[in-house]
Amino acid sequence: MDRLRSTSPTLFREGAATPDVESAATSVPPSQVDLSAGIDNEKQQDKRDFESDIGAWLCVFASMLFLISSYGFMNSLGTIQSHLTLNELNNYSVSQVGWISGTYLFLSLIFNFQIGSILDRYGPQILGPIAAAFSTVTFILLAQCTQYWHFILCLGLFGSIGSGIGAVTAIGVIGKLFTRRRGLAMGIAVMGTSLGGIIYPMMLRATFSKLGWAWSMRLVALVVACIMSLGVLCYLPFRRLTEGQQTVQKPQSFSLDLSAFKSLSFVVTALGICMVEFVNYGISGLLPTIARGAGFSTEDGYTLLSILGACSCLGRFLIGFVGDKVGPFNAMITTMLVILVFISSIFIPFSTTSAPLMYTFTALWGYCSGSFYVLSPCRFIKREIISCAHY
Repeated sequence: MDRLRSTSPTLFREGAATPDVESAATSVPPSQVDLSAGIDNEKQQDKRDFESDIGAWLCVFASMLFLISSYGFMNSLGTIQSHLTLNELNNYSVSQVGWISGTYLFLSLIFNFQIGSILDRYGPQILGPIAAAFSTVTFILLAQCTQYWHFILCLGLFGSIGSGIGAVTAIGVIGKLFTRRRGLAMGIAVMGTSLGGIIYPMMLRATFSKLGWAWSMRLVALVVACIMSLGVLCYLPFRRLTEGQQTVQKPQSFSLDLSAFKSLSFVVTALGICMVEFVNYGISGLLPTIARGAGFSTEDGYTLLSILGACSCLGRFLIGFVGDKVGPFNAMITTMLVILVFISSIFIPFSTTSAPLMYTFTALWGYCSGSFYVLSPCRFIKREIISCAHY
């Protein structure tokens, strides 16, 4: 017996350490890896399932409606500027009247850092009604404007609040719900920008001559109220779709997060997007003024904006679909190169001398420029920094 004890000291010696079989079995690295992978796959599957839910596509429709009243009106600013230059503000130069549009565009985009963080915390259920209220009241107040400073305050300052909130809400919701078909969803949503570019110029073209400025603005207020109210209702499924979603973390505060600017590639890309956006909005806002300066009628300027919106509507849908296949950057760079060819071969040499070529350039520009509105949000949403980059 003593011999047996001596040959097996590990088994019988008092105080000897014994292997912890249970802890060893439960701490095997492969099991941890498999469990983590299973959780990630489950979350990714939940994310993909959003894209098959009718509620998600109702939110896409709501985003399209909100963009009609925000970016759609931005694309129609040339109509307002041309009318004010010829009528209410005919004592002011074109550059002075342009400050109204410039202030509106600048303030609509510059504060979207903060709007994006509020959207992350509260969702479209809060921001949607706020945007609808500000946008509707803006046009009601514009009906009473008669002086230069009236337009600066009502459109440039007050109007930019509703427009900025509505645009960020519309684009941000798409990024939260879609991954695999994000380009298609974004393409459908930003068709609202093109539809607004058709609706507002055609409507104002008919009402300015028959109803005058005041009642034209009241009619626009009614249209905006109906469109955005329907959009608010279509956003109702958003809360159900995002309940229990663990992949999106809500911010702890409303402070600005500029950490993305530490990346050189991000800074360069954001600057490129900024330059393209500057050109896009510049062309849309100045088309009626350019047409009138070239000797075309005011009606031609309104028609050009409608053609721009119609062709852009088709381009945004098709190019968004292509962007899902070949990548957003590849599609965007290709269309931007094509635009450079159109500008150098049609717009610069012939736009002020030939009406048919002016119409041709407008149609081609509208189709190709739609790639920017669709593809740049898709690229930055993947990094969850759309509010920091695009605006």
